[in-house]
Amino acid sequence: MQKTTRKLKRGEEGEQLVSLTLDKDSSFHRLINNLVLLGDNNVSHQIDHILIRENGIFVIETKNHFGRITGLEDDSYWKKTYPYKGRIKTETFHNPLKQNQSHIRIIRRTLGKDYPIYCFVVFVRSNVDELDLFNVCGPNDVLKRINLITSDKPLSKEVIESIYQTLLDKEAYVNDEMHLESIRKITKDRRECQKKLRAAIEKKICPDCGGTLSIVPNGLRCTKCNKLIKI
Repeated sequence: MQKTTRKLKRGEEGEQLVSLTLDKDSSFHRLINNLVLLGDNNVSHQIDHILIRENGIFVIETKNHFGRITGLEDDSYWKKTYPYKGRIKTETFHNPLKQNQSHIRIIRRTLGKDYPIYCFVVFVRSNVDELDLFNVCGPNDVLKRINLITSDKPLSKEVIESIYQTLLDKEAYVNDEMHLESIRKITKDRRECQKKLRAAIEKKICPDCGGTLSIVPNGLRCTKCNKLIKI
């Protein structure tokens, strides 16, 4: 529990920094921080930042990981590598782009309309040089990149206000223990999925359709549904 609490505190400090950065946006905007929405089975999802402006809705996940960050857009897990007690240590963490996509699905369902919604991840320590992804950056670059995105159907001030109020009206109020329990449940579900995936790979059976997995240069590919599993 102490380790989880320390991670949450470090995360909150990073979120505060990114929030201050986003609120410097000179365009007309509305910013929501730490919005909690309920997903399937009443699992709570805390969304770090939602920036609503003329060129769209920007859903931003903040990360405060240290070390060298590596990973690909479609990977399930990314890696952080850092020196530890005289050696190099590597840890994995869930791909934050995929995590944020789940937030976007909930926002779409909440709004009920097809607004332009964009996924961004901000690493507070700006240690993302090796990722080479437009929507993953440090705090100093996030507004610059958001400003580069154009929209054929810009949102009016009235629509921006409407989206802002709709999201606030749908906010769920949960205490810290309830949210931690949701985090535990999500983590458990992810581990179960990974366990099933590993078992399927060992048997060379596709976890989606039950077809046969064949070895290809960058992983395993199903001969039936063409699903690619990177290993």
